[in-house]
Amino acid sequence: MVEGLKLYSEIEQLKQKLKLIENPLLRYVFGYQKNSNIQAKGVRPSGQKVTHVVSSTMMTGLLRSLLRDRLCEEPCKEEIEIQFHSDPLSAINACYEGDTVIVCPGHYVIHGTFSIADSIELEGYGLPDDIVIEKRGKGDTFVDCTGADIKISSIKFVQHDAVEGILIIHRGKTVLENCVLQCETTGVTVRTSAEFLMKNSDLYGAKGAGIEIYPGSTCTLSDNGIHHCKEGILIKDFLDEHYDIPKISMVNNIIHNNEGYGVVLVKPTIFSDLQENAEDGIEENETLKIQTSEDTDAAERVDLEELIECATDKMELYASPDFSEQVEGNCEIVNELVAASTQKGQMKKKRLSELGITQADDNLMSQEMFVTIVGNQFKWNGKGSFGTFLF
Repeated sequence: MVEGLKLYSEIEQLKQKLKLIENPLLRYVFGYQKNSNIQAKGVRPSGQKVTHVVSSTMMTGLLRSLLRDRLCEEPCKEEIEIQFHSDPLSAINACYEGDTVIVCPGHYVIHGTFSIADSIELEGYGLPDDIVIEKRGKGDTFVDCTGADIKISSIKFVQHDAVEGILIIHRGKTVLENCVLQCETTGVTVRTSAEFLMKNSDLYGAKGAGIEIYPGSTCTLSDNGIHHCKEGILIKDFLDEHYDIPKISMVNNIIHNNEGYGVVLVKPTIFSDLQENAEDGIEENETLKIQTSEDTDAAERVDLEELIECATDKMELYASPDFSEQVEGNCEIVNELVAASTQKGQMKKKRLSELGITQADDNLMSQEMFVTIVGNQFKWNGKGSFGTFLF
């Protein structure tokens, strides 16, 4: 009987995904893929990997230090081919699979889009504040990533008069390390099936969300600052019955001074059929509801942590008394997800109880969306640390 219920659940999920595919509007919103004429070039016909050096004015001292520090770190068995460019856009357009672009200190103004379709490395030679790439012109994305393995490091991106976001990862894996993103509209968008890793970076100024995470994506945020945006992080959770959930890790981030919430979970009301069913079991749901108010005592908070750890064995919580602000924000996210998941799983629990099965719900942590929440700080956000939005 249990196996039959599992198969029934899988069939229902497939039915909902078919609805998304058959509906043109939902297919566009949920399954949008990058439609671009930019195709990956692949490996250079000669098989040689090239290092592209970008500098508006190349001085002999800079060239010597660059050759010593970056291009000849280890004795090379093969000769390294170096190409020089005056602007980073031409260097990106000249890249093939496996190439490296080194941007020397300077202020570069571009009017096009960085369309990165191959696995390359784009790195600044120095501190991010010394390597500034400024985008001017409306209607275009600043950086468009579709490559399988892209790394961007030590660069400051400045966006003005924009319509699209500053960085969009459509597919593949993109690593952003030690960068500064001065946004104009949306900050970073992680599309379905894409993987994004952001480390030691600073993002601010977005009129929308600083980071927008789509279903089916993987997002790892570590030691970043996300501030002065309309919303800090916006997560589009379309529920695992209808689409694969995102996998999110947040470690030691500081999310502060955002107009709305630090983290926002977006859910569509068009599929919220469980709410009607949950109304029949309000009394039972009240006994399962986790208190999220500020006056919750320490004992209840410890019980919550033990319950979560026993249910998933994948959630890490940071509960040091010296970091009360961190714990408050992190636990608020956890509490909201637990409350949402108990409401969502109400019908399944009823059916199991009718069969005489009293085992705990395995999907307690809201489909295990958050893989890790450790040591994050939420400060001075206009509406609080965590909130949900139904549309």
